[in-house]
Amino acid sequence: MKTNNNFKTFFLISLVVTLIGAFYKILHWGYAQPILIIGLLFTLLYMTVGIIEVTNSSKIDKSEKIMWTVGFTFFGFITAIVYLLSGRKRIV
Repeated sequence: MKTNNNFKTFFLISLVVTLIGAFYKILHWGYAQPILIIGLLFTLLYMTVGIIEVTNSSKIDKSEKIMWTVGFTFFGFITAIVYLLSGRKRIV
């Protein structure tokens, strides 16, 4: 079964763009704000894709789906790392 890698792509783009935006902001360079906004949009994308993958999964029960959804909502970056490293193989 071939899995969709949109989650991993959006997560990596979000991480890189946000770090670049933070670097620009620390050094008071121009265009830091738009770069950070783009990073935020990619963060919302990977959170949405992750929640959709968890919700559509038939391999986990309802309580675990709720746990992953709450994790993505309140602890987005940490949950995304845990999801990529351990949970995604089992869920998708």
